[in-house]
Amino acid sequence: MYNFGMVFVLLFPLLFLIPLNSFGLPLESAKVFVESVKDGTLCSDRFKDLFRTDIGEAALLLYLDSCSDLKGVSEPKNLYGKLKLASLLRREGREKRARELYLKVFSETNDLDEEVLLANRGNTAFLFTPRVIRKKVWMAARKGEIDTALFYLSYLREDPYYTYLLAYTLMKSGKREVAKKFFYSSNQDGRYYFLMFLSRDLLEKISYYRLLMGSSAPTSFKRSATFYILDRLFQEDLGLFRKNLRYARAFPGIYSYYLARYYALTGNCEGLKELKGLPAEALYSVCSGKGWERKDLSFYDLILNPPERFPFSKERAFSRLSLEDRGLDYLYRSGFCSVISFIERPSPQNALAQYLCGNYRAGIMLALPFKRKLNRFPYLLPVLYPKPPVFGDDIVSLAIARQESLFEERALSRSGAIGLMQIMPFTGRDIARRLKVKGFKVHHLYNPEVNYRFGSYYIHTLLKRFKLFPLAAAAYNCGPGRVRRALKKFGAVRTPQDLVLFTEVYIPFQETRDYVKRTYVNLYYYSNLYGKGTEWKIFSKH
Repeated sequence: MYNFGMVFVLLFPLLFLIPLNSFGLPLESAKVFVESVKDGTLCSDRFKDLFRTDIGEAALLLYLDSCSDLKGVSEPKNLYGKLKLASLLRREGREKRARELYLKVFSETNDLDEEVLLANRGNTAFLFTPRVIRKKVWMAARKGEIDTALFYLSYLREDPYYTYLLAYTLMKSGKREVAKKFFYSSNQDGRYYFLMFLSRDLLEKISYYRLLMGSSAPTSFKRSATFYILDRLFQEDLGLFRKNLRYARAFPGIYSYYLARYYALTGNCEGLKELKGLPAEALYSVCSGKGWERKDLSFYDLILNPPERFPFSKERAFSRLSLEDRGLDYLYRSGFCSVISFIERPSPQNALAQYLCGNYRAGIMLALPFKRKLNRFPYLLPVLYPKPPVFGDDIVSLAIARQESLFEERALSRSGAIGLMQIMPFTGRDIARRLKVKGFKVHHLYNPEVNYRFGSYYIHTLLKRFKLFPLAAAAYNCGPGRVRRALKKFGAVRTPQDLVLFTEVYIPFQETRDYVKRTYVNLYYYSNLYGKGTEWKIFSKH
């Protein structure tokens, strides 16, 4: 009898010797797909065999749209596909399974409600369970679809979450004071999170924060609230900051980080020396005057110990932008980028295929797991830092847009920021006025040319005002007024050490501090890949 445990031990190391590119799409599978689509032979067993390959999702969707035999058909990930499969199952008399799929679609999105309700007209009771309706109210309110949220709320009047969800909906509609009253009268622990944000009095905020930390509210609420309250207290009352820092012990990384900020502000170098983690170690380097030992191409490395040269071969990266995966290459050359967009397997070749197809966001996400292997896969450099044509040679805007949207033209944030460079509607209207754009409408920001033009104008205006890219980036994220106030407290940023201290200690929001660091790293790569290689050198000693 085989000892399978021993066999695994012997074979496991060999897995790391198999080239990552070998896990690709077979050329034969790609040919079958293309030929079947062109010939219209989608209902054959040969086509159904593709369901088990990387292009299985695309094949399944096409099959469901054209064929009626459901033998061997699995559930698609795509919600439209689930809807189609539910319809076909119902036609076959498999009502229970059809309802399960309709319920999945109904609970996962509000965008297909009309299709689901029409398909089940006369018998929708199974869809309107309290758990599902709560989720639909939350989804609608979060996206600002207030009428939809209120419609579904009407089905929850006797539900224990009714008051809580009504308060959330009112808050998202801008009725903060009314929302606060409803949150206060609700019985869900999550109310403390929102009451903390809605309260204007600082001591009241602290009171709700402490109640939240002692409640059974979601951990994500507690983490977010900890960042918020500690940032607020750090700016306004260091005494209260010290008293409430203990609540952050529930999150050791957050506790250590804010303690490092406090030590840096008060000049406690010895305290910084005892703390671990990049921010604390960088602040200790600044405080003590000791040199910085480069660890990676992080923000701190680029600022405190900048590399003399770009450590990657740009020539190698751009000379190998062709697909070695024969199946993917066949699809690409056949014009089937829409099919490639369905392939989710993380691999260098799939990342490159997405990039070549203009699916920049997907390319970046699929390439990220291999970023530490750029010497092995140099072609992933332009995949990770792409340059969509609309940006031309504007590396400053590229550095911003990569962080803002990963170059997703239709991106829409929870706060309402739109497009490639995530421009808020009121900012768009202001820029349109400055640029004398006639007939501007907010939806024009979904046009990549308009979005780039407006965003580029804004970031370059901020760069002229604040001189240093990290300061302009901070202003782009949290507003120029906040950056001006922070600079008034700190003074002029003249040295690399000044910039590290200003970024970590004086910029008011955690989100903005992270934003500054990430966009500056972006600028470094874009400068070396597409610019002169000097644009990132914001201090003369660089």
